[in-house]
Amino acid sequence: MPAEKYDYEVLDEAMNNAYYILTSSKTFEEIMDAMGECSLPFDIRKEGPDLSGMIEYFIETEEYEKCAVLQKMMDEDEKE
Repeated sequence: MPAEKYDYEVLDEAMNNAYYILTSSKTFEEIMDAMGECSLPFDIRKEGPDLSGMIEYFIETEEYEKCAVLQKMMDEDEKE
């Protein structure tokens, strides 16, 4: 019987999965193969994922390296 996850665990997993996919660190298929599921905080297929929301989340979890990568992606998107 799988253990139930708390809301904050599901959110953390979803945010990290989105980060890995958006930064091409892992593919959706790799996450599915490793975990058997892939929670995401938004539909990553749509244009303009919520990078600012992800940055806010990773600031709260003190993962500043991820914030820097996401901020760079936002800056590049604004230039286009």
